[in-house]
Amino acid sequence: MATFLRFFGLGAIPGPIFDEVFYPLFAISYLTGESFFSVHPPLGSYLIAISVFLYDIFPFSEALELSSTSIETINPISYRWLGALCGVCLIYVSYRLSLELVESKIFAVLTALFFCLDGSLLVDSRLGLINVFFTFFGFMALLSFVKGIKFMNKWCFVFAGLSLGAAFSVKWNGLGFWLVLFLFCLQFFLIKKILELSGNSREKILNLNLSSSLLIFITPFIVYLFLWIPDLIHNQRPITDQHAQMLSYHFENGEDKEHPYSSPWYTWPIMMRPIGYYFNSEFLSDVGSTGKEIFQAIHLFPNPALNFFSMLAIILMTFKWFEMISSSLGNKAMHSDLAAISFICIGFYANFLPWAIASRSTFIYHFQPSACFAFMALAYLLYQASSKKKLEYKALVIGVLALVIISSIYWLPIQLGIPISSESFYSRMWFSSWI
Repeated sequence: MATFLRFFGLGAIPGPIFDEVFYPLFAISYLTGESFFSVHPPLGSYLIAISVFLYDIFPFSEALELSSTSIETINPISYRWLGALCGVCLIYVSYRLSLELVESKIFAVLTALFFCLDGSLLVDSRLGLINVFFTFFGFMALLSFVKGIKFMNKWCFVFAGLSLGAAFSVKWNGLGFWLVLFLFCLQFFLIKKILELSGNSREKILNLNLSSSLLIFITPFIVYLFLWIPDLIHNQRPITDQHAQMLSYHFENGEDKEHPYSSPWYTWPIMMRPIGYYFNSEFLSDVGSTGKEIFQAIHLFPNPALNFFSMLAIILMTFKWFEMISSSLGNKAMHSDLAAISFICIGFYANFLPWAIASRSTFIYHFQPSACFAFMALAYLLYQASSKKKLEYKALVIGVLALVIISSIYWLPIQLGIPISSESFYSRMWFSSWI
């Protein structure tokens, strides 16, 4: 289902749209030798360049004219297909991560389903944008870390460090995943010390040796610097100058960079301001006596039902998290579910709260990593409810899943760019801020 949703009509909407005017252009510049400046690290543009290059040499695709940096005449599938593939892989990674955390296929399948049906992840996976890349690398790092902890496998820690470095080599936003692991390890280090001080040193809590810690927390920054080398050679610009300009863009004069679709961080959980990526209208005069107006639109539009229930779930889980920490310290023994619940809650807040201090324009797509952890929270609570014998819990699970699936189908046309009547379009815009 994920593969169908992410590859269906992938080239139907002509490019470039929204930020496709940047990243595919940078990618083509790498291939043609043109210099440029980007406000983000280079890995995302590398990956789109690889996407275009591979498409150009595929035996079943048409040859691309890359002699100039104009992208209007290039088949948009060439710079979209790799992101769509990463979007599909992200869903499988979410399944594997959930399975490692809880060892329940019900929880893992629910998590994967929610990742699949979220409109925000879906839209960004189908365009030549780079958000899906750092989210994919971030969750790969988390999966590798969890496997490393469970099996004390050093190679898992190596891969976690490499993946973390790749995450914030796409966008600095990827540092949120580094922060997740740092705070997760810090929490259990403090719990261990408190239990030791209280006379209980038998509890085995997240034992990380020095080499594993260095692999997780230092290696990513070495990877980050290494991945800059091709860009610095290509653009003939010192890394200090590059980062000075990037810092200036992100942290200075943020009020001068307001965008009509920008939205403050605290409005993302209630999806107050989705983003209109593409819009086209056509009047069909041969339909009926008065004609009919057809809209074709792509909105970065989260699944409203999934967004609502997942935010409710993360709030409930946060209270449960605090309660478990208090209980573990009071009973001088770790609660069996504390690790999984801590991982989900820390994952949400470590990716969400740092945006409170951002001075630049922010958009609802910055909420994607945080929302992924909220989806895991919802999946976990539904999994817990499904194990209850009472009929009310079964009805709750079925009702939530039904609403999420119905919501996904209802808003799918404005996520895939399927032509619909103007009446159908406005019926989906429940608030003026959604348009």
